[in-house]
Amino acid sequence: EPVGVVAAVVPWNFPLTMAAWKVAPALATGCTVVLKPAEQSPLSALRLGRLASEAGLPAGVFNVVAGEGPTAGRALGLHPDVDVLAFTGSTAVGRHFLRYAADSNLKRVWLELGGKSPNIVLPDAPDPARAAASAAWGIFFNQGEMCTAPSRLLVHSSIADDIVDAVVEHARALRIGDPLDPATTMGALVTAEHLARVEGHIARAHADGARLRSGGNRVDRPGNYLEPTVFDRVTPDMALARDEVFGPVLAVLTFDTEDEAVRLANATEYGLAAGVWTADLSTAHRVSRAVRAGTVWVNCYEEGGLNVPFGGVKQSGHGRDKSLHALDKYTDLKTTWIRL
Repeated sequence: EPVGVVAAVVPWNFPLTMAAWKVAPALATGCTVVLKPAEQSPLSALRLGRLASEAGLPAGVFNVVAGEGPTAGRALGLHPDVDVLAFTGSTAVGRHFLRYAADSNLKRVWLELGGKSPNIVLPDAPDPARAAASAAWGIFFNQGEMCTAPSRLLVHSSIADDIVDAVVEHARALRIGDPLDPATTMGALVTAEHLARVEGHIARAHADGARLRSGGNRVDRPGNYLEPTVFDRVTPDMALARDEVFGPVLAVLTFDTEDEAVRLANATEYGLAAGVWTADLSTAHRVSRAVRAGTVWVNCYEEGGLNVPFGGVKQSGHGRDKSLHALDKYTDLKTTWIRL
């Protein structure tokens, strides 16, 4: 049965996509929906609401409430008539929603949270050049403002120099500028405040002793532009190896054995996604099972489809968007016994 009223709270990095992943299955199961977009990116959600109304969706079935997290988001989290709250965003805010549920009606809370995804390049990687290109694309696409961004490159020490050199070459080849310019390959960060936070992570990496290989500075032009940044000689005890940056900053760590690679991959509070590069299918299965992540890509990264579930483990959240599993979040199971 439909669970009832669903509050969907979505982030600013992919505002329309994230909204669709939650709104569509909730409506399909017969629920009513209140969508709260991030305050930095409300317009696509408001347009979606207008289009739904024009398409004939009855009034009150799909609602859009624009507002800030501490006010509108908190109100939805505490509202006694909200039965399910589905949230994509930071782990810190996810904790707030769990508290709101505990302090109100024990509503179900589904969380898709942060990540510090490892991209493991084993010594038998079938195409090291493609692995390096994928590593660069993965961390610098959308300015690194992605929960699944492969922000930790774990590479075998025997091939580390060549892989890192290739990643740096890709980083330096990116054209930074206006995202509306077709020639641009990396745009600006979302806000000045977020840019300052990312710069704080870079400063901490310098202080901890990581080696800057590329980037690390603001771009000399109006806007929140930052050079694509690569640090190597990162060690597991450094903040850059543990903390989500949510920006175009790559941390490179090396390993000597498969077991060490798995330990490094699992050495964070997150478990959203991972990449594994190997030519051996048995190794691919073994490492994929050992790494704690909701999604593992082998010899690729960021593949996906609406028919495939997406979500994390550990402090990257629980529950799944996309696929038939998304319907489970917005339905209740009822058992009825009848004797005639």
